[in-house]
Amino acid sequence: MLKICLPRYVPLYPVLGLLGACAHAINIVSVCNSSIYCAGDLLHTVQFARIFPDSKTFVDLKLTHTQDVTLANFKNLMKQTRNNPNREQVLAFVDANFIDGDELLNWNPPDFDPHPPILNQIVDPKLKQFAQDIISIWPDLGRKVSPDVNKNSDQYSFIYVPNGFIVPGGRFKELYYWDSYWIIRGLLISNMTQTAKGMIDNFLYLVDKLGYIPNGSRIYYLGRSQPPLLSLMVHDYYTTTGDVAWLEQIVDTVERELYYWLEKKKMTVNVNGKQYRLLRYISDEEDKGPRPESYYEDYANSRVLSEDKREEFYKEMKSAAESGWDFSSRWFVNAKNVTTDNLTDVHTSRILPVDLNAMFAGALQIMGDLRYQLKDRRSAQKWWSLAKYWRVAIENVLWDPDDGVWYDYDTTAKSRKKQFYASCATPLWANAVETSSAPTYASHLVTYLESNSALSFPGGIPTSLLHTGEQWDFPNAWPPLQSIMIGGLEKSGNDEAKELARDQVAIWIRANYIGYTKWQKMFEKYSCVQPGDHGGGGEYSVQSGFGWTNGIVLELLQRYGKELRLDDGDDGLPTVRMV
Repeated sequence: MLKICLPRYVPLYPVLGLLGACAHAINIVSVCNSSIYCAGDLLHTVQFARIFPDSKTFVDLKLTHTQDVTLANFKNLMKQTRNNPNREQVLAFVDANFIDGDELLNWNPPDFDPHPPILNQIVDPKLKQFAQDIISIWPDLGRKVSPDVNKNSDQYSFIYVPNGFIVPGGRFKELYYWDSYWIIRGLLISNMTQTAKGMIDNFLYLVDKLGYIPNGSRIYYLGRSQPPLLSLMVHDYYTTTGDVAWLEQIVDTVERELYYWLEKKKMTVNVNGKQYRLLRYISDEEDKGPRPESYYEDYANSRVLSEDKREEFYKEMKSAAESGWDFSSRWFVNAKNVTTDNLTDVHTSRILPVDLNAMFAGALQIMGDLRYQLKDRRSAQKWWSLAKYWRVAIENVLWDPDDGVWYDYDTTAKSRKKQFYASCATPLWANAVETSSAPTYASHLVTYLESNSALSFPGGIPTSLLHTGEQWDFPNAWPPLQSIMIGGLEKSGNDEAKELARDQVAIWIRANYIGYTKWQKMFEKYSCVQPGDHGGGGEYSVQSGFGWTNGIVLELLQRYGKELRLDDGDDGLPTVRMV
């Protein structure tokens, strides 16, 4: 890997030239054009009849007729009811024209190994059994898309992918982008490299077909993506297998996904008299209306706004969904630049997020490393130069030297958002700082974390310290954020940071173990104040399964399994300690 001494400033214009060199023609399928699943009177009528308590249920149904017949049947319904059908009439229409989708078939991963080598790395017998129980969940989450989805695509909202995959769980029956990063890590740890490769190949298939990876594999997710982790997936798989032939075949597609982010999500900001270009989350400008999977909720919330502000609200909600943090006080900023707990104050697209830009800087560096592995030194240097530029921009825009932490940057207020979010460690986790500087950054970060209560909870690191009622805020502790915080502190090279990471490993493994022992389930999120209890808040009830939770527990047990011990506590609950 090329090591670069990071300057305080890299001029923008040479980098713009590099960006221009990256601007290949990208054919992008930016929005969904379905008059049933994505927009139009039929969608509005059904969602507002509240046939289903969860708006996502309807847009996941399959058409029993063709799209044209379904629309004709709806036109007849509206004519017969003078454009005012009651709930029973709408229910009858749905029953006659839609059925539960049969797009997914249960799929048993062919490389499932109930006793992979990771188990030999876990000393404590109860934790070893815990890991084995988690590994045994993978086949329960295995799915493959029915061939009929490819044959009759207009009758489904599902986007066809060719290979079997692992779903997150619960209401999330699709292939989700950033969830899958930690699922794939868990599969690689579980010795399921064939399944992991199939999932990555599905994402590459989507990039080839659509020009990018949507939020999830449904047409109503078109126009928004999720944190750009494809390069990291490819890197992890290549590091595990050394499959050079595969890397040669797919490297152009991996690059194409980075071009999409460079083309669609970049924003220029002026800080201290210098210009920097960074990324933001922003849904496609052509993607109008409420989120189809949360149509009723978005439409109802928008009614308090003047009509000219509603479309902007819908766009910002989709942009927040692109972040994966839907929803959080991170994106709630009112006209006075004050953080709120009001959904109508969501302004995601004006925020330059720490995690997005750190992940992207890491992806740029990895892209260079992958090109270097293929002996393409010229392309490698281009990506490394872009990575260096991004690291400099992160330092100058997002790093707060007074507080010793990375903050999101509000481009309207022209200031950093000085609130704790667990995303603050992402630059260390994503290698978005120079290796030689990481211990110093980590030392400041440790001081910052110890100055607030972020690491003092018995059930894990809270997403934020603000109690808004949204699921990406206090008291919810989300698995990927534990992975990012623990991983960032661990790899920083700072001894105090590494010790904090070890403390959090014991806390998180204990919380997950307590929850699994009590309910025989793994949850998508947990309570930081009550170890093992599931989290809550937001637009839907907590889901179990759960793909990324399983992957992250396996990740921590692989790294720390020789040191972790589980004991019986005085309160009847187990304790976990490091030896």
